Amino acid sequence: MLRLSRWFPYRVRSSQWGLIGVLGATEFSRSALIVSLLPAYVTGPLGASLTLVGLAVSVHYLMDTAFRSPAGWFVDRAGPQATLVIGVALEVASLVLALHARKAGWLILFMGMMGVGTAAHWPAVVTGTNRLTDPAHRGTVMGAVFAGWLVGSGLGPVVINFVVGTLGSDRLAFWVLIAADLAAFLASWTLTDPMLREIPPAPHHLPPGQGLRALWPLRAVLPGMFVQTMVLGLLMPLLQPLTHRVLHLSQWEFAGLLLGSGALTVLLLVPMGRLSDRMGLKLPLVGGFWLAGASLVGLATIRSFWPLVVVGGLLGLAYALILPAWNAFLARLIPPDQEGFLWGVFMTVEGLGMTVGPVVGTHLFEASVVAPFALAAGVLGVMGAFYLLFPTPRPRDV
Repeated sequence: MLRLSRWFPYRVRSSQWGLIGVLGATEFSRSALIVSLLPAYVTGPLGASLTLVGLAVSVHYLMDTAFRSPAGWFVDRAGPQATLVIGVALEVASLVLALHARKAGWLILFMGMMGVGTAAHWPAVVTGTNRLTDPAHRGTVMGAVFAGWLVGSGLGPVVINFVVGTLGSDRLAFWVLIAADLAAFLASWTLTDPMLREIPPAPHHLPPGQGLRALWPLRAVLPGMFVQTMVLGLLMPLLQPLTHRVLHLSQWEFAGLLLGSGALTVLLLVPMGRLSDRMGLKLPLVGGFWLAGASLVGLATIRSFWPLVVVGGLLGLAYALILPAWNAFLARLIPPDQEGFLWGVFMTVEGLGMTVGPVVGTHLFEASVVAPFALAAGVLGVMGAFYLLFPTPRPRDV
């Protein structure tokens, strides 16, 4: 057992750190590949167009979204650890094969294969950490999970940009990513807690349609999952054109704004998760959604750099409030015997929102700079009102 500094008011299992470490390492590899290495490798050694990069990334996320529900179903039948081991093994194999790919078709195939592997991340990690966490402290631990994810996702492109840009070696960059995934594979293989290998008996006896019928009691929150992530997808491709075409920020100012708000989110995730454990989920959810909506209005209307820094900080605080509380909220709704399957379904719905968002956002941005931000702020305001009125579910016993 390990003790996590002063932020955690209870003893944390070593396997929880293992799960968070696996998630961080695998997201390090994925974000580095998609953001930094793939464009350089495809347009450099492969001599192909940037269009191939877009196609490969689209196939990757399509497979990731499509296989999240099957991955969750598999968690219920094989356990979180086995699902994670298989998923990370697929990622290692896909990276090794991509390193030796010399034709566009093969690279697209291997990126899709990697998407199948990465689909196992969240259903396995979230189900595993929830099994190992006292229900009264799930907000705190989910804050740590999201912090691990953000740190891995943020460090990946930075490290690989250095390897490719400074050392000038695409091949070495691939081996860095393979090494990170191999470390994640070994960590997932050596997780020791027996709760990560337990298989609930109920799913083996459920008729095929029972899993889908389990979604009916959750019908009120499913549309919200879609629109919440649609808002993120709607804004992601707009940040760069907004800052350069409208706000006229330099590359350094843009990078500082992103890194500052992202770092603040990481630093606040665990404290805000602990806050949701102590004060309940309603205040962080409602306050987080409304604060995020107000911050987006400011982002679209403010034209001075330092006020924008303040707005970026408020947006980071908002998402630090939302993420742990939102996932602790969902954990209370899910019956333990179908936890993996339902997490997979939830994440599929969220993935669909991320898929639709960029299309809607870019069309609105072409018509009006403010329109996509106003739509996003309106959606977040409605979501805050929804969770203000929606009864907070009670914690389930583990």
